[in-house]
Amino acid sequence: MKRFVTTFMFALLAITFFGGQLKAQFTTTFAKNVTPGQQNGIYYSLPQTMLRLDFIIDEIQLEKGPLSDYASSYLDMADVVEYETTEYKLVDVEMTPVASPDPNALFFVSLATGRGSGKVQFDVMPNGVIRSAGVGVVAEKESLTPITEEPQGVCAKSEPNYDFINLLSAGKSNAQLAKEAADQITELRKAKFYLISGDVSMASDPVTFNAMYQKLDELEKEYTSLLIGKRVAKRVVKSVYVIPNKEVPTQTVAKFSETEGLTVGTAGTGSMITVQTLSLNTTEAINAPSQSAVESMSYENKVFYRLPETAQVKVTCGNKTVLEDRVTVNQLGALLMAPLTNTYLEFDTETGQIINLQMQ
Repeated sequence: MKRFVTTFMFALLAITFFGGQLKAQFTTTFAKNVTPGQQNGIYYSLPQTMLRLDFIIDEIQLEKGPLSDYASSYLDMADVVEYETTEYKLVDVEMTPVASPDPNALFFVSLATGRGSGKVQFDVMPNGVIRSAGVGVVAEKESLTPITEEPQGVCAKSEPNYDFINLLSAGKSNAQLAKEAADQITELRKAKFYLISGDVSMASDPVTFNAMYQKLDELEKEYTSLLIGKRVAKRVVKSVYVIPNKEVPTQTVAKFSETEGLTVGTAGTGSMITVQTLSLNTTEAINAPSQSAVESMSYENKVFYRLPETAQVKVTCGNKTVLEDRVTVNQLGALLMAPLTNTYLEFDTETGQIINLQMQ
């Protein structure tokens, strides 16, 4: 890696030395400094890193049983559903870096016209991110194959929500139905005990045993739900996008509550979800131009590229760390300039880094 960097820097120095006296083929200017209506040129941007946080949440629908008023009379259980509501449980958080155009690295390339102007090529993706650039003979190189961006999204997994099964005889009062349900629960528990103890000879086969036990267990749960109610879980994924900021390393992005679920922003109730992005300073030794210098000046025959930074990202919900990992964050890295005279450059469209350099 060090050998590649050294070779690359020598190549850039050679370009600068031999091309310093050549006529300007183009001028690169920060986008906000472009004169309104200026048309002889193109815009391009470098990619920034967004972090997509996928919060995996169990939504648990609590349904009151039709015989719940009699639950305490027959069952010694504390988790009786007294009213219908929804509970939320944060199961996991997954993080995916996503590249997008960086508004703080958007440039305008003003092309020279007239005699002596060489061939200039800029290959830009549909979203404006630069893919390659060349000046001179090497600029006639065949364009790169267009990149098709795959649609992103997440699927919610849910369990079927069954209504209460009519297991009891009609035409009876709720008190009678509750007594009947309790008796059925007792009988089913006895049957499960006989099955486990080996008193049921036909269940000696493991497959038969499992099928019989599962059926008895399902019936017991259905009868029990008539008295204590149901908890029907549905797993969903909600995504929050975060743009790491060098000036604000810790950002509050959402709130989570066991009664309201996930609320994006800071307006909801519950525990605050914060994202802390700390640079590991892998590009600290590079003497890069400041953002103010980039924005205030124009540069002849030069294009901007980026060396991305590695960062430690920690996501917390309240006082609990729910995710911690290292990722590449483009905008925390160094923004640099490469001379472009009789040169062809290819860029990594995810990071803005130069990945191929060819000289005439």
